[in-house]
Amino acid sequence: MPSHLDPPPARTGRPQFALCFAGAVAGAVPVVVIPVLPDLSEQLRISVGTANWAVTAGLLTSAVTVPVLGRIADLRGGRGVLLWCLSVLTAGAVLSALAPSAWLFLLGRALQGTPGAVFPLAVTVLHRELTGHRRTSAVALLSGTLAVGGGMGPVVAGLLNRVRPGHQTLFWCCAGVSALAVLLVALLVPRREVSGSGGRVDMAGAALLGTGLLLVLLPLSQGAVLGWSSPLVVGAFAAAVAVLWLFVRVERWRPDPLLAMDLLRRRPVVVANLLSALVGAVMFIATLGLTHLVRSEPGEAGYGFGASALTTAVVYLLPSTVASMVAAPAGGRLVIRFGSRFTLAAAGFAGAGGFAALVLAHDRPYQVVVAGIALGVMVSLGYAAVPAVLASSVPGERLGTANSANTLARWIGGAVAGSLVAVILAAFTSGDGPPHENAVVVLFGAGALVAAAVVLVARFGLPAPSARMDMGGADTAAPTADGESRLSAKGR
Repeated sequence: MPSHLDPPPARTGRPQFALCFAGAVAGAVPVVVIPVLPDLSEQLRISVGTANWAVTAGLLTSAVTVPVLGRIADLRGGRGVLLWCLSVLTAGAVLSALAPSAWLFLLGRALQGTPGAVFPLAVTVLHRELTGHRRTSAVALLSGTLAVGGGMGPVVAGLLNRVRPGHQTLFWCCAGVSALAVLLVALLVPRREVSGSGGRVDMAGAALLGTGLLLVLLPLSQGAVLGWSSPLVVGAFAAAVAVLWLFVRVERWRPDPLLAMDLLRRRPVVVANLLSALVGAVMFIATLGLTHLVRSEPGEAGYGFGASALTTAVVYLLPSTVASMVAAPAGGRLVIRFGSRFTLAAAGFAGAGGFAALVLAHDRPYQVVVAGIALGVMVSLGYAAVPAVLASSVPGERLGTANSANTLARWIGGAVAGSLVAVILAAFTSGDGPPHENAVVVLFGAGALVAAAVVLVARFGLPAPSARMDMGGADTAAPTADGESRLSAKGR
């Protein structure tokens, strides 16, 4: 079992700043291509469908690497693995900037999937640097930076594309901020010696899990293009069920499993993963739905504002990002004061209200902006509260694994939501025309239901906060066999 020989530093602001900056980069890089996908299609002389792989490639890489890197962080500490992730991200951005062909460009984007592991790795580092309220606040702020980065990425991409068109400038900027993140982590996050590796990385389990997740995410990302009833999509889902079933069977008998089944079956962990998937789904529905709404031409579709990519990012998405930035530290304070259950319920109410407002009125720009602010608050509060559920329910030496599984749940929730958006838009499209206005009504109505599900799951799935819950993690609240927290005599 890992034990850290050095005491925590007296000054924790600098490590926290470096980790939050890395979190913002991790949130931004996967989505920076969204506003410039049509331009990528022209510049690289590829179809729009192929250009969409600029988003999908990183998603698939994250699915494969996140569990392995989380396990390594549990065994050997998170700082070194985090530096490796950010270095690969930098190399991938450089490759995408220099790539002479579409396939090398997509390979670079695949390498940029490593930010998927940045959040669980950074949480592992914070867990070993801080305790109590300071840890809860720091993890909440780190969680909020993911939402902030995800909102700022398209905004910055739209501005850069307006000033200097071409994907090269965008990815040189990505390489620059990624390299800066490497430097900040190397200089400001202290190295912690870890004694007692406590096990090894289950590479056979990693291969099975990675294959199973690929078989899930590939049809989810391409089902709208290939057709949901196509043999390839149906066969991929069937194969995914078989491979993941085999993974579970194998992991149950491994002495050092990649994802411990006893850990994942605990009620707080199950609930936290479900909540993470729901919050991820809300984020994707909000981003994709708002983008579709404001970019639709009113003369053709009968709704929308005909906004350009730059206007969409700056006028309609930036206020939501600013709201996420403000809500991130507030989320930490809410968790400390009222607990994760209350904070998640508040997040769900904010999201349901934002989506319901869009269902009722979406023909004025201010209506969309105000609703987007509510949705930004929801995502930030949700990201802030879920890690506290895990920290109060999982031993510290397994926190990297638990947060990695939680990150995967968020990715899968987002992938399912992206497919749902595609299905709804296609269902209300006839011929070559744009989707009918009923499409956005149904889409935002679905988003309201997902946000309401967050309220219900938090209310009935999480225990009421106690004096030791949501305060600082497993070093003060160790889980019992049924997953509920109890006081532990074990100290740092």
